[in-house]
Amino acid sequence: MFALLGAMVLTGCGTEQRYLYVEDAPHDTPMPITNNYDATIYPNDQLYIYVGSQSPSTVKAFNQETNTDKVIRDRGALKGYLVSQSGHIVFPILGRIEVAGMTRSELERQLETMLIEGQYVTDPVVTVNLMNFHVTVIGEVKQPRVVVAEGSRLTIFEALAQCGDITIDGLRTNVVVVRSGVNTQTVDTLDLTRKEVLSSPYYYLQQNDIVFVEPTEKKKKKAWRNEDWPKYLNIGAQSLRIAYTTIYYIKYANQ
Repeated sequence: MFALLGAMVLTGCGTEQRYLYVEDAPHDTPMPITNNYDATIYPNDQLYIYVGSQSPSTVKAFNQETNTDKVIRDRGALKGYLVSQSGHIVFPILGRIEVAGMTRSELERQLETMLIEGQYVTDPVVTVNLMNFHVTVIGEVKQPRVVVAEGSRLTIFEALAQCGDITIDGLRTNVVVVRSGVNTQTVDTLDLTRKEVLSSPYYYLQQNDIVFVEPTEKKKKKAWRNEDWPKYLNIGAQSLRIAYTTIYYIKYANQ
């Protein structure tokens, strides 16, 4: 009796679910920021590029695809710059520029340098943003969906919040992120209950990331019973009929 109770207690402890996010983070204690995020540009990205200056007439030619008046009137009319499969864009006057693998801020600085050195604009201020920044969140969340982010920065917690958060049947200790790069693909697992997630390179999501929240073992077993038991019950019934028919034939066929 006592051995059975002890086994039940140990089993319960072994399968205890953790529901609190970053539960081991110190309260009211500043933590150093070790994960400075800047979105990386990849082939097939759509870029918003705007060149500002104290002399608007000098930058007009560089804003053909991202005219601010057009954006205000009709955001859907904004074209932007498509990064080719080989990783370049064609920018007005400056021509072909290789951008794949660069961060947004790196491209901003490069364009400003090119405009100054080419003596096109003396005081350019370039802004680069991703127009196609979206991630896919699936698995044990309340509303699986494609999350479209404004701007170029989205944390794992922000993405989950837009999906209604993880359900009671989701493993917060085992959230998988699939990330596509330039001819590469990587997969990592995050434990959202530990403070280490804040310094993970997957804490800030990148465009086209896929986030999968794994279900608990209890949910997996429940789903198996709910979905598969009618199939196996039917197979069992058919097997019994075949066995009965076979036995009947063997017993009475020669009589």
